[in-house]
Amino acid sequence: MIAPQAAFPLFIVARLDRAKDYYTHYFGFQVVFENEWYLHLAAATGIQVGFMLPKQPTQPDEFKTEYGGAGVIFSLEVDDADAAYAFAQSQGLDIFLTLRSEAWGQRHFSLRDPNGVYLDVVQAIEPAAEYQAGYTA
Repeated sequence: MIAPQAAFPLFIVARLDRAKDYYTHYFGFQVVFENEWYLHLAAATGIQVGFMLPKQPTQPDEFKTEYGGAGVIFSLEVDDADAAYAFAQSQGLDIFLTLRSEAWGQRHFSLRDPNGVYLDVVQAIEPAAEYQAGYTA
């Protein structure tokens, strides 16, 4: 068995500077490693995310293509989605899904970062009865 100790998404993006500015300024991430082609950020809670420039010669071909925006959602769980939404609005962030509560047990809204990464800012709420059986303790 492989026993992971941590996990983080790694996005291949054209603008490391935009990723750094966005996630440190709006989400409180700190830079834990940075060079000319890679940026690794971590939050005080232990959440991590990496960003890498495309076409790095040290990487296999499968890891050279820039992220195109489809097929991945970077979800960030918060204690208060309403407060996070008010902050996102006040900062003029690119909100493409407005704040809403979902029957499956989420209150959330969605953003697009400057590199086109989709973020879903989520607060866990009580799910409707038809979804409760799907949750495990």
